[in-house]
Amino acid sequence: MANDWSEFYTAQAGRGVRATFVAGLEARDDLPPGRAIDLGCGDGVETRELLERGWRVLAIDSDDAVEDRVRSTIGDAADGAPVEIWQRSFETLTGLPEADFVYAGFALPFCDASHFPYLWADIRESLQPGGVFAGEFFGPDDDWFGRPGMNFHDSAGVQRMLADLDIVQVVEDNRDGLSFEGPKHWHVFHVVARNPA
Repeated sequence: MANDWSEFYTAQAGRGVRATFVAGLEARDDLPPGRAIDLGCGDGVETRELLERGWRVLAIDSDDAVEDRVRSTIGDAADGAPVEIWQRSFETLTGLPEADFVYAGFALPFCDASHFPYLWADIRESLQPGGVFAGEFFGPDDDWFGRPGMNFHDSAGVQRMLADLDIVQVVEDNRDGLSFEGPKHWHVFHVVARNPA
């Protein structure tokens, strides 16, 4: 993955919200909006959608330009809507606040493997009863498997991470495609899981 996240986010300009994000919101549409955490918020597309739906949002990303980038994307969607923006890496992030929805779109694989168990424990602890996690994990068949600073999980490992959560979906995507760097074989688990009420 390119080290320049700003360049990546610029290339992603104009994209819509991701399917796993939509599935995550649908998994708790029986409850009113609450507090959401957008982990690896990037350009703020999902942050904006959450604000427009009435959520209070904490948007977190390691990119130095995250504040300006997200503020630009959300525009008037933030008028009167509570939004916090933190510029932090996953490796320095601790003590997530309580949340009703945690979204991590293609972000968690970019946490160093040595720190990932602590990040995942924080995510699990932050999820309130009825709260939903939605996001992606990369599998061992992925072309980036073994890259420093990343973490990967097989199907059994993903199931272990979701223990005690109600699984809404685990969609395994193992195919050739494109990435920001060019052609790539993707091995991705698209996950939505709900904390029992």
